[in-house]
Amino acid sequence: MGLFSKLVGNDKDAKKAVDFLKGVVGDAVNEVAKAAEAAKASGGATPQEARAAVPSSQSMEDGRYSSIPAEENQYNFQGTWLQYFDKILHEDWDEYSIRREEGYDDRCPLFVFYSGAKKELVIELKTERSTAQRIKKQCAAEGVRYLRFYYDHEGWWNTRAYVRARISKALNS
Repeated sequence: MGLFSKLVGNDKDAKKAVDFLKGVVGDAVNEVAKAAEAAKASGGATPQEARAAVPSSQSMEDGRYSSIPAEENQYNFQGTWLQYFDKILHEDWDEYSIRREEGYDDRCPLFVFYSGAKKELVIELKTERSTAQRIKKQCAAEGVRYLRFYYDHEGWWNTRAYVRARISKALNS
């Protein structure tokens, strides 16, 4: 059994993983081609302007895209998904003291927003395979707002705008 097979399990899982990767790479290539076309059509626009000219297929309600978005997201960020969330939270909500705390397990860390000593919001980063509800129930019992983001759900890129919108809505509720 090869290393890849050991990582993903049986042949069916390996095929699903390879198919997913092919789709992601294909989508990325299509996005780059669209951005290049938009740049050529815009007559020398900056890369940021060219990316903005590419139509997005995001639905702000659920954050899904049919292909990789040009906007900053956890997959085009130069770091891990955990570093990506850490960066957004600390750059965009500096009025709160934000602490990374232990979650249900190592794969489900928490970011907790404090205003002074008061806990305002708990964000749980979860794998889509996790069914644990302990943190959510604990927050409900304490009367603390709760959000979760899945960092490995297909089609959910966790774009900066999507993450910001959900957190801003939770903090203003």
